[in-house]
Amino acid sequence: MKIKPKGTKIYRRKDKIAYHKKIRQDTGSAVVTLLIAGVLVFVGYSAGKPILAFLQEREFLKPPSAYHQETLSAEEVTETSAVPEETSEPETVSELTETETLPPTEPETEENLGFVQKAPSIQGYLLDESALMTEDTFHEALEQLPDGISHLLIPLKTKGGSIWYATSVRDAARSNAVQAFLPLTQIFQEVSAKGIEPVALVNTLEDSLFPKNSPEASYLIQNSGEIWTDKSTAEPTLWLSPFSSLTQEYLAAFAEEIETAGFRTIVCDGLTFPNFPRTELPELDPKCGEADRYQYLTELLTAMREKASESVFFVRIDGNSALSGDTEAVSAAEAFPADCLLVSGSPDTQEELQNLKEISGSVPIILEYPGDEVPANLKLKSYILHPQE
Repeated sequence: MKIKPKGTKIYRRKDKIAYHKKIRQDTGSAVVTLLIAGVLVFVGYSAGKPILAFLQEREFLKPPSAYHQETLSAEEVTETSAVPEETSEPETVSELTETETLPPTEPETEENLGFVQKAPSIQGYLLDESALMTEDTFHEALEQLPDGISHLLIPLKTKGGSIWYATSVRDAARSNAVQAFLPLTQIFQEVSAKGIEPVALVNTLEDSLFPKNSPEASYLIQNSGEIWTDKSTAEPTLWLSPFSSLTQEYLAAFAEEIETAGFRTIVCDGLTFPNFPRTELPELDPKCGEADRYQYLTELLTAMREKASESVFFVRIDGNSALSGDTEAVSAAEAFPADCLLVSGSPDTQEELQNLKEISGSVPIILEYPGDEVPANLKLKSYILHPQE
């Protein structure tokens, strides 16, 4: 077999003149690039741009890549952002939501207060329960509502335990708690038809009617089993106990019925404990004296939410009581967690506005005032007006 001889490879070195010429060109390009950078820094982009274009035309520099985005000056950025894009779609007005921004006339918002979530934009009005007695009184009350309100608080269960609609909760009828008989769906629909959001106001624990037929739902004296009576008020009263499963079931039934009727916001009022005398505490359930008893308020709210899982829950508290140190409802609302705290104010608390706004660090605040007593320096986009007294 013949072996084909391998040819000798010849390596040719480039011409020395061409070699040195390339070095000079590369060096020249580098020097020119540095000069251009200096011109752009000291003279500015307006002068550097024509020079850059001239050198690119003479092929001293390569033109920028198609994927390179030219940097705009501050003036050009302002001019570009100031010109809105043209669109053929008509402008639309957004509906009121919980994230709606403040009107220009209200400089301070809940967002500025550092809350994770915002309070809804509310210009509310609290309906008097007497308006729910008959269809005529209800229609008359709707006609007399103030202009411009967005939400109407409807007292469906009030302090003392009275129910102001035709409830189907069986235990309410047995307790003679029902005081009015308008269907709940009718109430909701007629308020909604006026373009106003119906809000259910439910007093939770300040109830003297249900415990009369269901003592186990109240506070009991351990030795005798008798129901405990609060004698600190003008008339001796009974209370619902958040420790009782009967209490949780009773209030959860109302929450379910309210949501079924169409309501999407439930305000829980009266979420508090009685002022137990120290001399009587040893006779009651030890839970009554626990330092963290607010957790039972949280459990009660949770039981209500389980039956009305699509609803927004507010907790209503008295501003004066909270400023005096009664913050168990606030703690329960934070642990729950509630969507908002509705804090009732008064002329006496106007100087404490900032403290009222900061009652909670995690739940947004809505302040409410009676009649025309809304302070001029309130500066919150949300408030509730009480009926004129």
